[in-house]
Amino acid sequence: MKYLFLMLLSLLALATHAQNPTSLIISGLVNQTLTVGSGDLTLLPVKTGGPLSVVSSSGQVRKTISSYKAVLLRDLLDKAGIRMANQKDKGKYYVVARATDGYTAIFAHNELYNNPTGQQTLVLFEEDGTPIGKDGPFVLFVTNDLVSGARHVKWLSQIEVRKVD
Repeated sequence: MKYLFLMLLSLLALATHAQNPTSLIISGLVNQTLTVGSGDLTLLPVKTGGPLSVVSSSGQVRKTISSYKAVLLRDLLDKAGIRMANQKDKGKYYVVARATDGYTAIFAHNELYNNPTGQQTLVLFEEDGTPIGKDGPFVLFVTNDLVSGARHVKWLSQIEVRKVD
């Protein structure tokens, strides 16, 4: 009975995180699964800038962010340590960025590490001088995408490293 209670409590905690996360989980093929909060991100090199525009596929500007604070997605992945037995397999690895509602954006390992996009893929934790609220505590944004809305992940809750078989 005690085991069942603990199991239900764990499921409730996971469901609560999935609907309203206060942390970001980095998991999958990593050396260590990380759970980070906004304060933890300030321990990594912080990028500041702005403005950013969220542009739809029709070319319409959906939102403008005047200023931001963020970290590179790549820095989070480096902190977790991608577990890769053979360096020649880099082309088989990819990263899934997932929101609480299931929305996803996918990045190839080579895109993040061997392409200018890696320097432009940000995990925002502050917009316009305040912590992000309406769109969740974390938002993923790629500053060099022409259609930035396609990989604009609000309510970012999980980053998972995977490998194509």
